[in-house]
Amino acid sequence: MSSGSSLPYQLRPNKAVDRELFLSFLSRFAATLKLEKYGYIGLGGPFLEDFRLIHARLAIKEMVCVEAEENVHRRQLFNCPVDCIDCVHSTLEDYLDSNEIENPSIIWFDYTEPGGITDQIERFSRTVGEVPIGSILRITLNANPTSLGNPDSDEITTEDGPIEERQGGKKNLQEWRLERFRERMGATMPSGLAPEDMTFKRYGRSILRALSLAVDRHVIGLPDRKVTWVLATHYADGQPMVTATLVVLGGGEDKGLSNELIEEWEFYSTANVPLRLDMPALSALERLQMESSSDAKTALGFELPKSDMGQDPFESFKKFYRVFPHFSRVEVGP
Repeated sequence: MSSGSSLPYQLRPNKAVDRELFLSFLSRFAATLKLEKYGYIGLGGPFLEDFRLIHARLAIKEMVCVEAEENVHRRQLFNCPVDCIDCVHSTLEDYLDSNEIENPSIIWFDYTEPGGITDQIERFSRTVGEVPIGSILRITLNANPTSLGNPDSDEITTEDGPIEERQGGKKNLQEWRLERFRERMGATMPSGLAPEDMTFKRYGRSILRALSLAVDRHVIGLPDRKVTWVLATHYADGQPMVTATLVVLGGGEDKGLSNELIEEWEFYSTANVPLRLDMPALSALERLQMESSSDAKTALGFELPKSDMGQDPFESFKKFYRVFPHFSRVEVGP
């Protein structure tokens, strides 16, 4: 669970883009779903920035910020930006178990610790059947393949080729991690995964496929409801993460939110086909040039470095520049 002690958003530009995409979805469908009547439940960190933005843009007034760490909870009480936020000292799971949600709500499961990912996916999937129709569920999960463990050097090999031709018949690192992932996921293990799906660039998508499968397994036993995926992302600001957002709808009801309407949104994405967010680090002058040019690479006259995610920085900027935040230092005088 997010502890509220992680890096601020200005040091995590891809996470900031991910948040803006989520807010973009909420703003686009706010009138259709009447989101001003919804509640919002989530984790806010010490500064409750998500809560401030959701209240400002959507006029949601019933908001609960849940925090397990006492010191972070105290900081939230001090920094609370609006009086309609109820700051609760609890885990999100305990809060949901002890409180009945009567009205459609937006709930954000924000996890950063990878160790309990199976339980995290299970809890999110189970909540699909527990919330009122029309609710929006969102989850953030750690997608670092190193969380699967690091074998002793004598357990694996660096050799390629068929395993039977390797010395000792040993697995390589990705094959070893694929076995650990299979053990961890159990019944929600997606079919067809290969060792290369355990790499930094592809592990996040493997997790999202497991999440989608887990949700499907729960929904199949709930004839009164269905889910519609609306946004999924894979990004890294040092630590690779994935997010996924869905809307819980009635079995024969779409609340005006048809698949056609959702799929017309330019950032529509699903847990099986997520957006990869990989924004370049830019100076203010570079950004202004890229925003004003149809051929930014030629206009700049030099290449931009690729990150470990491997996306083309010019294409990434072109796709997401409108939700790429501006961060600057402001000196406040006495």
